[in-house]
Amino acid sequence: MPRCQGIIAGRKSMERIANISSSIIAGGKSTRFGQDKTLYPFQGKPLIEHVVAIMREIFEEVCIISGDSAKFEYLNLPVYADIIPDLGPIGGIYTALVHLKREGTFIVPCDMPYLNADLIRYMASLPVKYDVVVPFVNGFFEALHAIYSINCLEPVERMIRSGRRQVIGFFDEVHLRKITEEEISFYDDVDKIFENINYPEDTLL
Repeated sequence: MPRCQGIIAGRKSMERIANISSSIIAGGKSTRFGQDKTLYPFQGKPLIEHVVAIMREIFEEVCIISGDSAKFEYLNLPVYADIIPDLGPIGGIYTALVHLKREGTFIVPCDMPYLNADLIRYMASLPVKYDVVVPFVNGFFEALHAIYSINCLEPVERMIRSGRRQVIGFFDEVHLRKITEEEISFYDDVDKIFENINYPEDTLL
């Protein structure tokens, strides 16, 4: 299928995706924010609820990666604590892959409220032969807005055992599909989609 047709197909499909799940990373320490930001009010509701709402719209299966299951009990979603604590994002990805019941999982942080559902659907529509489907913007991977297949579990484990924590550290060991800025801009503003809420003042914008 030509790339443009794939984009349109991803955009038009409104059924919830069954072969890929979504894992919301919500175990960070919110150091820059100065307090727990997961439930911080943003545009009328807790920050994490913006992400949960979009993920539920797109995926049949959604879970949260966090050590505090009680805090998110009201969302009625499975919550998995980091299998290896204090590893940062790579620990969350590892935990998501260990609990994976589908072909892959879309990893997203709890503080990215401007997600574009059509872009995510497009990424999920790409062939399953790719182990990582990840946006590449301004020379950097958006590794926490990416789909990871079960084939990533072993290289992630090896990386963790070696003491490395950078998420992209295993990318050269798997079949990677970069989502270009041209593809992303078909859906929305490239800079806006991946914007995180890092400081309280960001919630006022």
